[in-house]
Amino acid sequence: MNAARQWILAYDVGGSHATAGLVHQITVELQSVRSRRIDSAVAADGILDALAQLGNDALAGQSQSVVSGIAMSMPGPFDYQKGICYIRGLAKYEQLYGVDFRATMAERFPAVPAAAVRFINDAAAALLGEIHAGAAKGAHRVIGLTLGTGIGSAFAVDGRIVTTGAGVPTEGYVYNQPFRDGVAEDFVSGRVIKKMYAQVSSRACEVKEIAQRAAHDAGAKMVFAQFGQMLGEVLLPMVNGFLPDVIVLGGAVARSSSLFLPATREALKGTSVELRPSSLHDSAGVIGAAVAWSQH
Repeated sequence: MNAARQWILAYDVGGSHATAGLVHQITVELQSVRSRRIDSAVAADGILDALAQLGNDALAGQSQSVVSGIAMSMPGPFDYQKGICYIRGLAKYEQLYGVDFRATMAERFPAVPAAAVRFINDAAAALLGEIHAGAAKGAHRVIGLTLGTGIGSAFAVDGRIVTTGAGVPTEGYVYNQPFRDGVAEDFVSGRVIKKMYAQVSSRACEVKEIAQRAAHDAGAKMVFAQFGQMLGEVLLPMVNGFLPDVIVLGGAVARSSSLFLPATREALKGTSVELRPSSLHDSAGVIGAAVAWSQH
């Protein structure tokens, strides 16, 4: 690996685990990917030390001087300009409330100036990764959805995130858009699939297990079809307003996309948008964080 500062140490931090790797600023090549579970309930220093160790593992014994900066894809609430965490009441990272990530990460990586530690929303990072190296490569207008316990979302035009414009909800957030008698996240998320399946089967199962059952369980198959229909209905106003070429679906639920995408496509019949599952999966946020760092 070239020792010059052509690499970004990039992270994708989730609720229970984090991934880090080195991303080349020019080619967006991803190397030395490392992942580890993060106990989000421990003290702040414990979490930060674990993230620092993960970064050093990704460096694979090389000097910190090989990187130009640190890019971090983080879940919200988070002040992405200042690097301050405001997560509270979500049963994760409670001890990080008010922590200045920029300063604390710079302390742990003294070869990297504090100004070179930058942050991006996790859904936006995942979308940038897919646009620059994955399922949406070359697309002009793209919506990215991260389907997990809730919904993450982002919108992009010509490879850059946008938060305003026709068809773009406030700040690019889909989860809180009015839908039926509630908001989108009440009907389109992993927890909804689990709830619907429990109602038809009296079983408490994770989404992965429900997807496995769909091959022989009519109730599970029906739940995914209903989920796909609702997803299409949620997306339709944004598709008609934003006019995306591609919608990329990531997150744990999207790994079962073959079970619900036919219904989603039917709900979007008459539009020209393409629905594509993520091709990068856990690497999308790492690559996208580095892309955002370079775009800064």
